[in-house]
Amino acid sequence: MQVYGHMPNGDNVFQVTIESDDLKLKVLSLGAIIQDVRMRSVTHSLVLGYPRLEPYFINSGKLGAIVGRYANRIANGKSKIDGKIYSFNKNQNKTHTLHGGTDGSATRNWKIIEHDKSKVKLFDELPDGHMGFPGNLKVETTYKVDKSTIDIFIEASTDKTTLCNFTNHSYFNLDGTKNIANHNLIVNCENVLPVDKNGIPLSKPVSAKELSLDFKNSRKLNNNGKPIEIDHNFCISNARQNLRTNAILSAKNISLELLSTEPGLQIYTGNGLNSGNDKGWGGHSYKAFAGIALEPQIWPDSPNQVGFPNPYLSPNEKYKHHTRIKFSDSNNKK
Repeated sequence: MQVYGHMPNGDNVFQVTIESDDLKLKVLSLGAIIQDVRMRSVTHSLVLGYPRLEPYFINSGKLGAIVGRYANRIANGKSKIDGKIYSFNKNQNKTHTLHGGTDGSATRNWKIIEHDKSKVKLFDELPDGHMGFPGNLKVETTYKVDKSTIDIFIEASTDKTTLCNFTNHSYFNLDGTKNIANHNLIVNCENVLPVDKNGIPLSKPVSAKELSLDFKNSRKLNNNGKPIEIDHNFCISNARQNLRTNAILSAKNISLELLSTEPGLQIYTGNGLNSGNDKGWGGHSYKAFAGIALEPQIWPDSPNQVGFPNPYLSPNEKYKHHTRIKFSDSNNKK
């Protein structure tokens, strides 16, 4: 663990490197961000990230961060909790709440409370009333590497019923090129949520085929040479379940399998990415479709939608999210 830089208020930002024989991760205390993922025998990073701290102070794409306390959108920045209407910070077009508001968990400097060669655990507490949400919410994120696998554990508890929905917001780019047009995707799911231009659900789930988003069979992420635009929730289940495969992403000889406990998988192909003059791994800035985010989570706007998965966490419960990412390199089979 080393001091990597400082927050605008002067607080130390720490960087922790964890590794196995096959993988090396760099994790920042700011946003609990996965900054870099390297695989043995692969020269480029497998995720989008910055080699400097300063771009992460803006980080409009939430690269690598843990987002919450409510990942994704809450329509009109309000919902009912325990019979009371709460209003939240409206950080999307001054109308909706996105990823927990302007000071969501992605922008906060977490505490590193435990680390060793292959694991790091980070902690944050979002106070009662923070971004308009009720309850003092304590959250821990653990990253663990073993062989070619990353396990992400997110656990949270509250002293007052609240909304709770976290996810890691890494963008993957497996071939090291400037966009994901040559990636192939499989999604183990038949239904998606139709959304409006702001990403707010328009109805109950519909067939993925209806929106040309059927990825049950491997499908290249391009359409006539242009990357496919996706920013939709794939409806894996109606409730949290045991760890199971959600998606497989591949490019050239590298692939990843993403498994999760969560009822939804938001897939975003990064149409809005733009890092400006800030260069990422590979020495170039990130533009539209530079990476794909695979975000296991509760469905968007669940607190305002009948029949969507339960987004509430009460004081007698514990939130437990588990995501596993398994990489493989067909050129380097042991």
